[in-house]
Amino acid sequence: MTNFALFYQSVISDWNHGNAHFLRGLMRALQARGHSVVCYEQADNWSLSNLLSVNARAIDEFALRFPDLHFERYELGPDFERWASQQLTGVDVALVHEWNIPEVIRLLGRLCDALGVRALFHDTHYRVVLDDAHRARLELEEYDAILAYSPSVAERYRRLGFERVHVLHEAADTTVFAPRSMPKMTDVVFVGNYGDGDRSDELEDYVFGPRSSLPKLTYAVYGVRYPAQVLARLNNGLDINYGGWLPNVAVPSVYSAARVVLHVPRRQYVDLLPGTPTIRVFEALASEACLISLPWDDTDHLFEVGADYAVAHSPAEMRDLIAWLCRDDAARSAFGRHGRRTILDRHTCGHRADELLKLLAE
Repeated sequence: MTNFALFYQSVISDWNHGNAHFLRGLMRALQARGHSVVCYEQADNWSLSNLLSVNARAIDEFALRFPDLHFERYELGPDFERWASQQLTGVDVALVHEWNIPEVIRLLGRLCDALGVRALFHDTHYRVVLDDAHRARLELEEYDAILAYSPSVAERYRRLGFERVHVLHEAADTTVFAPRSMPKMTDVVFVGNYGDGDRSDELEDYVFGPRSSLPKLTYAVYGVRYPAQVLARLNNGLDINYGGWLPNVAVPSVYSAARVVLHVPRRQYVDLLPGTPTIRVFEALASEACLISLPWDDTDHLFEVGADYAVAHSPAEMRDLIAWLCRDDAARSAFGRHGRRTILDRHTCGHRADELLKLLAE
């Protein structure tokens, strides 16, 4: 048995925090293989603080929904180093996520080195490889290896001089994501946060634009951080039902109740970091959804375009694909079945747990 200590932004909160989806599935998969896993998170982390502002019972609800996942919350302060050292005593492997503040990342790297704990830095973003000043503050040379969630992120690390870099793609937590037997309630759904304007043009062109040409269809959008002017258009001009924050455990039902699911990758992942699918692709396919995506470069051949999902290369093609798939039950079912089979064969959190354990054994 391997004792794992995970330091992440949050396992409790998935408010604007897609990494929590994968983290929960990875913890369950490692535990199912006989390993001990505890996740540590800062008590006032950004995602959980925002979630508690809209759902004061979020921590209790998480404990009820995921009773098998062990977590501890900590406060930063003068006793943090002593506390962290105590938690790491007896630990074999520590996974430290890039979202932690630099001071925590630095300290954990040093403590792991002193205590003989194998420390892996887990990067599921683009900030560290693109921001030299931020990266310098992390002292990543203290870590045994870097886990990058796409080949392009891994390659950037290698160009920066890091040698022990491994690709660990995200995956679907199939303990949560599976098709639900339920009637179709919505024609088209998009689940995703607005973010910092890094896909605002794409949302306008590929989601909001085609909607105007398909007035007979019903649309729904879920997510957070949508500007007030965008929300006003959704409700008043575009006739799109806006559902706000959606707990990740509820997403499979939303996908199953929709005829078509849309995927809009952020611009950085298309232009700067090819080969980086968002976790929404894995989750939609695991739910047997009929998925239409904007183009992205699948450099690792994770999926089969045209069989697992459809691709819209222009707003007009998006409009036509939506219209076709909303009326063609057989085509939707074919996409859904093929996509789910791909996930079950290659892209579950169990697969990623096995990849991580193999890496640690080498």
